[in-house]
Amino acid sequence: MTLDPEEERRRDLHRRLIRLGPVPRPSPGAPRPRPTALPGLERSTPHGPAFLREETYPRSHLHGGRPLESVLAFPPDLLADLAGGPASPAGLIYLDTETTGLAGGAGTLVFLVGVGWFEAQGFRLRQYFLRDPAEEPAMLHALLADLAAAEGVVTFNGRAFDLPLLEMRFTVGLRRPAAWQPRSHLDLLPPARRLWRRALPDCRLGTLEAHVLGVRRSEADVPGEQIPGIYLDYLRTGDTRDIERVLYHNAVDVLSLVGLAAEVLARHAAPDPQRLTGAEALALARWHERAGRPDPAEAAYRVASADRRREVQVEALRHYAAYLKRQRRYPEAVEAWQAWHTLAPEDPRPCVELAKAYEWRLGDLERAQAWARRGLVCLSHWPPGWRRARLWGELEHRLRRLERKRRRAG
Repeated sequence: MTLDPEEERRRDLHRRLIRLGPVPRPSPGAPRPRPTALPGLERSTPHGPAFLREETYPRSHLHGGRPLESVLAFPPDLLADLAGGPASPAGLIYLDTETTGLAGGAGTLVFLVGVGWFEAQGFRLRQYFLRDPAEEPAMLHALLADLAAAEGVVTFNGRAFDLPLLEMRFTVGLRRPAAWQPRSHLDLLPPARRLWRRALPDCRLGTLEAHVLGVRRSEADVPGEQIPGIYLDYLRTGDTRDIERVLYHNAVDVLSLVGLAAEVLARHAAPDPQRLTGAEALALARWHERAGRPDPAEAAYRVASADRRREVQVEALRHYAAYLKRQRRYPEAVEAWQAWHTLAPEDPRPCVELAKAYEWRLGDLERAQAWARRGLVCLSHWPPGWRRARLWGELEHRLRRLERKRRRAG
């Protein structure tokens, strides 16, 4: 019997929950510390009260170098291209979670969920906090109402972490799968990696805040790795002083999602790649090429190939030459491979490509032989291994074939 995709997804989630085992629950008779009061609101739900904190920022609020409202200026078709579904910038909800651990699983609680969206009055930031694990069904019920009103969701690594974990909590906490599936999802981690991984030490949100957004957190912040322990200490003692720091951390995360979305969209919307760095232009070129837009792809490849950093230029020439080869523009591809070889004379790969082009496309057997021999010289500097052995055998085979062809031609 063939199952529909939704039923198969539910059964797979059920199997994962069984493997993870039961959720640890406190003993019914165990006394719980009385927490100190947190300022906030309570929302009534069929499962009891859900605790939340709410703040509205003006649209002109600066978070880093851009006002929050700058993300609303980009066209919906660009957003749909990056988010994989139809959505308008004004219809997005920005989501970030804090949990009791990073491993996931049925025993991992999502104790804080920050969501934000644009309204006529400004950008509303709402944070649902789990004062007690027993309040989880109420929190999830209230959160689901906010999520269902959005056209799409924006996260940072949410495709791998936040959304699957929330889906599991809906199943565990509400005893049913969530009836919400976003029509579009802009996970900012993959485009951020494409754009900035060559220029930054890593692509964590804090690193992107410092180097791309220009955001500086105050001393009220808390390192993310300390947050699970702070919440567990709160459950034991009821002390909320460090919880305020966690709420601050989560609020800045949500605001940074807005700023980072604007920066990512601005790079992809840039009409002139000359305004981008070489690494950004290379990421944009590959994105345009995969989407079937050859003209903007080529313009961005040219900018990236002229970058002042050797490692970016080499990578750009490698991809640009492959692009020209797919376009069957072999004389131009030869120029790109030769430029690649000039920058990386120890790399046999451009030599192999040049030997192929001269043998099969340009009909110059003498040059094909010369490049194949040069490839062997480059390969002789490689450490022994199966890659070296395989490529060495291919080049020797090519040289024997070229020699037979030249004898027949002569």
